[in-house]
Amino acid sequence: MSMKENHVEVYWRFNAFHRFIHLVMMITFIGLALTGLPLKYPGAFWAKGLISIWGGVKGAGLLHRWCAGITFGYFALHLLWVIYYLVILKGKLLGPYSMVPSLKDFQDLYQHIRYFLGKGPPPPFGRFTYWEKFDYWAVFWGITFIGGSGLLLWFPEFFSRFFPGLWFNIAYTIHSDEALLAIGFIFIVHFFNAHLRANVFPLDKSIFTGKMEAKKMIDHHPLEWEDLNQDPEKKEKRRVRRDLLILFFVIFISGQFPALSLARGLTDEELMEAEKKWCWRCHRQPNLNSHEGITTSILFCMNCHGKKDVEKKADGKTVSVYIDPKEYRKTVHRRIACVNCHDGIASSPHRTLLFQCVSCHGYHGEGKAHDPHRTVHCEACHHESKEVKKDPKTGRIVLSKVKEGVPLKMTSHRLADFKKHKDCKKCHFPENQLGAPIRVLPGKSLICIICHSASVTLNDPISIVAFILFLAGMAIHLSIWFRGTIGDHSFSADEKVSFLAEKIWQVVFSKKILTLLKVFVIDVLLLRRVLKESLSRWTIHTFIYFPFFLRFFIGLILLILSNIFPMSPGVAQWLDKNHPPIAFTYDLLGLCVIIGIAGATMRRLRKTSQNRPSAGQDIIVLALLGAILITGFIVEGLRILLTAIPPSVALSSFIGYPLSLFLGLFPIRWEWVYPYGWYVHAILTGLFIIYLPFSKMFHILVSPMVLLIHSVTKEK
Repeated sequence: MSMKENHVEVYWRFNAFHRFIHLVMMITFIGLALTGLPLKYPGAFWAKGLISIWGGVKGAGLLHRWCAGITFGYFALHLLWVIYYLVILKGKLLGPYSMVPSLKDFQDLYQHIRYFLGKGPPPPFGRFTYWEKFDYWAVFWGITFIGGSGLLLWFPEFFSRFFPGLWFNIAYTIHSDEALLAIGFIFIVHFFNAHLRANVFPLDKSIFTGKMEAKKMIDHHPLEWEDLNQDPEKKEKRRVRRDLLILFFVIFISGQFPALSLARGLTDEELMEAEKKWCWRCHRQPNLNSHEGITTSILFCMNCHGKKDVEKKADGKTVSVYIDPKEYRKTVHRRIACVNCHDGIASSPHRTLLFQCVSCHGYHGEGKAHDPHRTVHCEACHHESKEVKKDPKTGRIVLSKVKEGVPLKMTSHRLADFKKHKDCKKCHFPENQLGAPIRVLPGKSLICIICHSASVTLNDPISIVAFILFLAGMAIHLSIWFRGTIGDHSFSADEKVSFLAEKIWQVVFSKKILTLLKVFVIDVLLLRRVLKESLSRWTIHTFIYFPFFLRFFIGLILLILSNIFPMSPGVAQWLDKNHPPIAFTYDLLGLCVIIGIAGATMRRLRKTSQNRPSAGQDIIVLALLGAILITGFIVEGLRILLTAIPPSVALSSFIGYPLSLFLGLFPIRWEWVYPYGWYVHAILTGLFIIYLPFSKMFHILVSPMVLLIHSVTKEK
């Protein structure tokens, strides 16, 4: 139905979805233009000022890719809507309401040209004019060529597996020039047609409000107006959800604040990066995933670096950048192109960016280098020099670039061997000034996975003994269980195993799996049956059981992600115990367990004072758990103290950090104490693991299993 506003009939021209897509497209296009143009013309007078708004070259590149990702997203969303329109709404691909060009569009173009020449009237237009259809299909052109070439430049390592290096040179030209063409077309042709032409100036608000007055509809789209009035049911019935558009706009503006907060001017390195002249713009880049391309790239670099007299200036001192070709052929990088690691080296000025070893080697897992080593740069360990230091600004362990006033030669490409811990002694030795323990400690192993992000390894005697004895305890329990009755009394042990496997298979592939999930959430995780018995008992159980489950779940998820995405910096960040969300969560969950243990202990003591029966085994388990948690927090405090984590980061460890401040008051060489604290914590954990199958607390493993079995074997 039409509606009256100021006695003027109004027609709904665009629905909320199309206006939302247009708004997103408009904002992201402007974002792409404002972040891309200063990168294309870094020498222009306006480029440096504009790029500083985005926080420098890196900030501009990040926002450019962010807008590009949203562009691909709204394009995919529109394609899904087209499918929905054709399949669900039974819309027509062709016709007067379609964006597909028809014969009439070419006739309108011809008649419009005649009108411009004064030889006839203007053509009557339907819902969409020929230039609006051109604008629509131009987006498909832009996504294909600008977006496709952008993807090649965004992920060169991946696409170079399939395309030769020449394609990347072509992609750069297409992406740069087509983007400039798109910017010119949008801000000159499209903007003029949409807002500045006669009878529209100063603004056509229909794409923002969704509605158009009858007079404008008759002037600009007479055929559509006639069609709507001949069939009133075709008129839009829905009002505009302007609140959703306003909400999106507010979210977008608020999302820009972090970028604007990075506006701090350009550093010398960023200025150099912005002013670089890339060699690949003119010279063909070889395919670095082919043997020929790798050899060509290495020989090209060796033309200079293979000469013994090649030098450079560093801190006013002369240092050799000579690479012995014979020695290089013995290294692990001999079959890798130099520019794979030295990203940006093919530029003028000839200077490499800070390369990341993890882009090829991935991040070390817990089994090779435990948490403190996440604050150690790769080159600090994997360089032949023993000159390492702690960066006073970041607290990270880095390779000292100077030895006795002479810059170090940085052309060593050998990887260190840490199996025998020989190379670890550059940090782990008495009287070191790095805060490193005097001994090399094992990484957290399989028995630590209950509470920590650990590895599936057993690389120390404590873990090996604890795990073997735990398996022995479990074997005893299983042997007792299998002596019971399962199915027919005459079943053998093998038949009982087969019987259970068959039942599990039937449950997993049936509707009973939903019952199983329900029981797991309500009875196992939320402890419904315990709550029915006693609120105080449920509270104590929740404070102990739920934090353990959450810490185990977090550790398990991070373990899986670290194996699936070993080179992901995001996963590595979440594996870092210093990462504020992880540090805060772990301390909070540990505190909850301590509160639960204290409550359980008081409950047992109260029962004892009232001469009521109490399980003595619980006291032993609670004592072990309490000792594990207390020593764990002490070790955490020592770790924070020794590694000198900045207060802004360490504050998230709201228990470990105050402990580190307290321990720092004592004039003790804590790097000597730390290894003993670590081993005490590990031994207590091992004792708990060994004792668990024989304690009353073994029900934390048995009870969930019993509840799940009963839920699928008994009718309710």
